[in-house]
Amino acid sequence: MIAAAFDEADRRDPLRVRQRVFLVDGNKQQITAIGACAAGRGLKVPVLIDFIHVSGYLGKAAAALHPGDPLAAVRWAGGQRLRVLHGRAKAVAATLASVAAKARAHPRTRHLDLTDMDKAVTYLTNNHTHMRYDQALANGWPIATGMIEGACRFVIEDRFGITGARWSPDGAEVILKLRAIVVNGDLDDYMNYYKTRYRNEIHLTRYAPASIADLGLTA
Repeated sequence: MIAAAFDEADRRDPLRVRQRVFLVDGNKQQITAIGACAAGRGLKVPVLIDFIHVSGYLGKAAAALHPGDPLAAVRWAGGQRLRVLHGRAKAVAATLASVAAKARAHPRTRHLDLTDMDKAVTYLTNNHTHMRYDQALANGWPIATGMIEGACRFVIEDRFGITGARWSPDGAEVILKLRAIVVNGDLDDYMNYYKTRYRNEIHLTRYAPASIADLGLTA
């Protein structure tokens, strides 16, 4: 699928004028595949981790550090998210590790379950190279996949997920293409194109080319 995405990008932008950016959720296999496909095509493609995923890790870490005080958790998490947006994910990981160590050492907070803090530290440390949101925002690149996921839900799930529906791969592909055409407002243009192709391939191929003009056929 990643290779297909690169191929589609080349079809739309054969001269490779436009900047290509990949948004992922941190899956290592996916990131590796993107890098391999880009290298095979001689491209350097920025790979960004969806900021909403990062935000979720920080929110859980804050809740673990401030149990029973959601307002303090929101404020603390907000500060760390802002630092990440400024491209300081690695520094935030160090901060979280330090805060967790101090909390575990202090008699009043050593009882806290800081597992989510540890998870956030690991996530940020392993993926900080894909969290250069400062550069992404400066270049006008997207940093979250909400628009794409919303479109997938609207175009695909709302149609294919209806109760009792069963789809074959071929049937689903046809319906999905038609739905995309309708959603994009291209149905009239597509039907004109389809009728012309159908007339040419099904009907006109039966006649000698020299006689077609005298048939008076229309789409």
